[in-house]
Amino acid sequence: MTTTFRNAVFQLHWFFGITAGIVLAIVGVTGGILSFEDELLKALNPGVMTVQPRGEALPPGALVARVQEQRPGEEIASLQLSADPRDAVVVGLAPKDGGRRGPRVHADPYTGELLGEPRHQEFFRTTMRLHRWLVADDAGKQIVGASTVILVFFCLSGLYLRWPRRWGSLRTWFALDWRQKGRNFLWHLHSVVGTWVLLTYLVMSLTGLWWSYGWYREAVNNWAAAGAPRGERPAQADATDRGTPPSFDFDATWQAFERAAPAWSSATLSVPKGDKPASVRYLDADPAHERARNELAFDRWTLEPVTHERYDDGSWRQKIGASMFALHRGSFFGTGGVVVFMLASFAMPLFAITGWMLYLDRRRRKRAVRTAAAGTADTLPQAAPQPATAVPLLVLHASQTGTAEALALRTAGTLREAGCPAEARALGTIAPADLALHPRLLFVVATYGDGEAPDPARAFARKLRDSNPALHGLEYGVLALGDSDYGDSFCGFGRELDQRLRHAGAQPLFDRVDVDNEDPAALRHWQHQLALLGDRTDIPDWRPPEYRRWRLVDRRLLNPGSAGGEAWHLALVPEDPADLQWEAGDVAEIGPRPVAADDPAATPLPSREYSIASVPGDGSLQLIVRRMFRPDGRPGLGSGWLLDGVEVGGCVDLRVRPNPGFHVPADDRPVLMVGNGTGLAGLRALLKARIASGHARNWLLYGERSAAHDRFHIDELQAWQQGGALQRLDLVFSRDQPQRRYVQHVLEEAAEQVRRWVGDGAAIYVCGSLRGMAPGVDAVLERILGRDTLEAMAADGRYRRDVY
Repeated sequence: MTTTFRNAVFQLHWFFGITAGIVLAIVGVTGGILSFEDELLKALNPGVMTVQPRGEALPPGALVARVQEQRPGEEIASLQLSADPRDAVVVGLAPKDGGRRGPRVHADPYTGELLGEPRHQEFFRTTMRLHRWLVADDAGKQIVGASTVILVFFCLSGLYLRWPRRWGSLRTWFALDWRQKGRNFLWHLHSVVGTWVLLTYLVMSLTGLWWSYGWYREAVNNWAAAGAPRGERPAQADATDRGTPPSFDFDATWQAFERAAPAWSSATLSVPKGDKPASVRYLDADPAHERARNELAFDRWTLEPVTHERYDDGSWRQKIGASMFALHRGSFFGTGGVVVFMLASFAMPLFAITGWMLYLDRRRRKRAVRTAAAGTADTLPQAAPQPATAVPLLVLHASQTGTAEALALRTAGTLREAGCPAEARALGTIAPADLALHPRLLFVVATYGDGEAPDPARAFARKLRDSNPALHGLEYGVLALGDSDYGDSFCGFGRELDQRLRHAGAQPLFDRVDVDNEDPAALRHWQHQLALLGDRTDIPDWRPPEYRRWRLVDRRLLNPGSAGGEAWHLALVPEDPADLQWEAGDVAEIGPRPVAADDPAATPLPSREYSIASVPGDGSLQLIVRRMFRPDGRPGLGSGWLLDGVEVGGCVDLRVRPNPGFHVPADDRPVLMVGNGTGLAGLRALLKARIASGHARNWLLYGERSAAHDRFHIDELQAWQQGGALQRLDLVFSRDQPQRRYVQHVLEEAAEQVRRWVGDGAAIYVCGSLRGMAPGVDAVLERILGRDTLEAMAADGRYRRDVY
């Protein structure tokens, strides 16, 4: 498979996801726990971090003296005071043994009494060590740092991989569809929730790197410092001849602060080192966030302000540089931001879990592909001999997870066993222009994201849209894989590919087969088409249907004396009355048995499909079955069993396969129905459903061989016409005149009425033979309506076919 840039990004995304994703899950959960650390500790520690207000608080100097009495020999480094009378004072003690930071203790602001160690503080300290270093010191710090860089990559690569064709749709980006299931739900959850938290994770990661790498921190600080200068710097007296500065006076410095500072909520007096100015760092009464600090510096001799740096006076770059923690926590955006960032942090394991589940499922599917490649020949009957010069029929696959590739391999194996040389190949290995070099092609394609081609086929899809090749000599078939829960995007790439091939002049071997979540019934329908291509009808079903037992209650010949094959009307009723339910347009899968076998437990043969010719209100499931023969003269498997192998009153294995692509419109729009032969079955069911709903704008154009012998259900059709339920009935008999005359000829003669009906919103349904009738009708409709109109009708569900 050709490695594209997108595929390389995808490979890196999942590889990092199953490695760094685990680290990020730990970092995310611990970050979520720490989101409200201060608030939780304060709530859990009444009497330690909070006190009962009573009278006037002690001045700073008195507080320091009381603390030193209780901690003799300890040096006070700072004093943090709060404007809230309920808050305890936080006293910072000087570090010992050259440490960077000393312990902090809480004191009663009214008595100076030390209040003890806050409970649960060690839990949050351990959580922080886990968050920052995985409790592994420098090694852990490097792992967390690298994982944080990878989180930036996840955000950007995830956005790139998810970018939909309809990028302007908010629903596409943000709507979470709980109807999804299985792998599709995992991918949907991973991508949609990832979109929700993308900006949050970018902010978290870009600020988190500030603590991981010194070079990054220095670069951010330099970038921030390059902004406009902060505040004004009053002139400072020359200190060269002033000698040793006076001892630091907590009370005098505090009084100077109160004179110079605006309203404040929290202030920290720090004991200066050496001859540096005395400073007070404080928060405004209503600060932007907990790190929106201001700083007042005072001359040691005069206690006049030397500098006053205010957060609000800084440039936007300086504010960003001073707000790394607030941005990382989300408090930069207010309390709501903290909540959002906390929830996003707790969601981090979701991506590790879904990523691992998708990875394991991907591995399982790849094993299935290898099994399909290696084991197809072992599971099918002995291959028919193939000419040495036969050109293989290419089965081109476009797969995101391996399912389409596995089905393509199985398709090629089935064709080979049916006597048709075939080879599976990735769609991305062929250029659109090269399609014209092949007389026949099969496509097995998945849909990825918002109706797009899987990654390996995106380049092919783009070139096909841009090149518009001429493919008039190509016959093709499409197996489209998808999930109907995606709504309009269901089998999106398969539908687009089918439309573009038709638009380029290619002719379908059979109508596109859409598969919803690997539906085995749809795959059996595909296999049925493969059997017809290979002229080998005895190849076992890939997955046999789960049949129900029905009883044959009626069988009568519809065309006695006809020069064509016998056509029979059959009626069946289920053993369980609850099985008497389907929709007009659905298909009956029949499980035939060997005609000569009397044992009802004989091994079932491959299933056969028949359009249902009735509605449940008729009380029976009705079919029109043509007697068929195999090349060696033996009866066909399905028709032989139904017409000769089972007696009236006998049991038949049957399963109803929904066929939503041929269901009747729910509204009263006009409907034009065109068919031939046993295709009357599906159209008869549609007419019955329309009539039962009171919709009378119906036009049936139907063809057979001769009026004398092949007027199937003629009494019923004429009664509907006479009763007004069938506005127009055109019967065409091809052998009743010297010049052959088919339904497409009558359709073209009625071109003006066809245009009027379509102009009134009519839907067109075609049922019957794929050879001759269906392409002939398609060509006439294109001449009458124009290619663009016909393609638009097909896209809107107003042009539907059930041909075989």
